[in-house]
Amino acid sequence: MVSSRWLVPVLAVVFVPLWASGFIAGKIATGHLAVPAVLLWRFVIALAVMLAAAAVLRPAPPRGRAWLHLAVTALLLQVGQFSFVYTGLASGVPAGLSSLVLGMAPLLVGLLTPLLLATRIGIAPAVGLLIGATGVYVVLADDLGGGVGAAVVFPVLGMLSLSAGTLYQKRFNDRTPVVTSVAVQMATSLVATLAAWPFLGVDPLPSGVDGWLAVGWLGVVNSAGAFVVMFLLLRRRSTVFVSALLNLVPATTALCAVPVLGEPLTPQAVLGLVIALVGMFVGIGRFPGARRRRVAEPGSAVAGTAPPG
Repeated sequence: MVSSRWLVPVLAVVFVPLWASGFIAGKIATGHLAVPAVLLWRFVIALAVMLAAAAVLRPAPPRGRAWLHLAVTALLLQVGQFSFVYTGLASGVPAGLSSLVLGMAPLLVGLLTPLLLATRIGIAPAVGLLIGATGVYVVLADDLGGGVGAAVVFPVLGMLSLSAGTLYQKRFNDRTPVVTSVAVQMATSLVATLAAWPFLGVDPLPSGVDGWLAVGWLGVVNSAGAFVVMFLLLRRRSTVFVSALLNLVPATTALCAVPVLGEPLTPQAVLGLVIALVGMFVGIGRFPGARRRRVAEPGSAVAGTAPPG
């Protein structure tokens, strides 16, 4: 077992590649089946995994309005985000550019956190978010002129859904057991997808082994796995901490796309990753003197110092 001291660092290291892998697998999956079918299999597989985990761990069920809050989060963080992202990928938006646009969510979440969650983020997290956003832009700046046209609106809408869902999860679902939270959200998302299914008229089955592997990865790793890690991090740290980690996703996606999708590795991807790393460390207070200031101001609610939920 990982000690409590190392739990958050380990979760942080695991979270970034898990989240980034969704863009790669999503691009592959949308090449083998329609977007609604990708969503259907994502939610079916993730729900099966989470129900198995719930059967073993037996977490407490939601109570009262918690059901409603989990449903709203599911529509924002699951159905909304991934419907838009996968539609963009299927419309020709590159995986790297999608991750770039979604990479703007950390800045938006960080800026809205003090207004919506009554949490003071401090100067360092704000500066870190801006540095990280710069790194995000540097990674894939050339893709902004890649001719994707109006289809870029889909990842933009996905980014807005991700931002809203992250803030809503932190505000209303922070005390719900993680396994319960993810399981209910996947169940809600599956019900919403099935409700719309009669009007979609698409083939539900992937074509070829690659399609099955892609939706399997999205369901097990990128849905169940990534969101469990994300909610654990949100419980132990602030939204700004998680946002700082999300700054690393575009560069990580670009690096992973080289061997998997055959996309070329550019010097700006490496440079952007370095800049995003700097922004992450500044944002979460991992620089000389930060710990001393946190000790001196024990009541502050800066990024990375929120008490465990």
